[in-house]
Amino acid sequence: MKSTRKTIETKQRVAPLALSVNIDLDPLVEVVRRHVKLTPQATRLIKGEFAQLFQIPAKGGSVRKRVTSQTEPDADRVLTTQDAADLVGVSRPYIVARIEAGDIPLHQQVGNQRRVLRSAVLAWHRREQARRRKAISQLGADLDSEIFAG
Repeated sequence: MKSTRKTIETKQRVAPLALSVNIDLDPLVEVVRRHVKLTPQATRLIKGEFAQLFQIPAKGGSVRKRVTSQTEPDADRVLTTQDAADLVGVSRPYIVARIEAGDIPLHQQVGNQRRVLRSAVLAWHRREQARRRKAISQLGADLDSEIFAG
């Protein structure tokens, strides 16, 4: 018996932008500049690295992404864990771990499949982004105090 294999093309899911993150890269570069003399080329490279770190395009000093309003009709749409992961740009197992940890409230469970509300995922993502911004600010302050203490 002969079996034939067909190549299956999978379409890559592209998550729509759902959260606004406004990061001004210039203050971060200034923190580095206080400690190291930078050439214009090094400044561009460091901005590019920060942009890559924050997963934003490295065009200008400040970046704005489209904000999805909570008043849109699908703001409280029920999502699968894969849909939620695609929405905020993380892996499905990470979303499952956040649900199990209680960071994202579980809306319903269908068999072994979890469902969450879109608004709950976006609220968690906003809190997470704020926590990360605060941690980066604290890191900059700690580096400043450590370097200038000596």
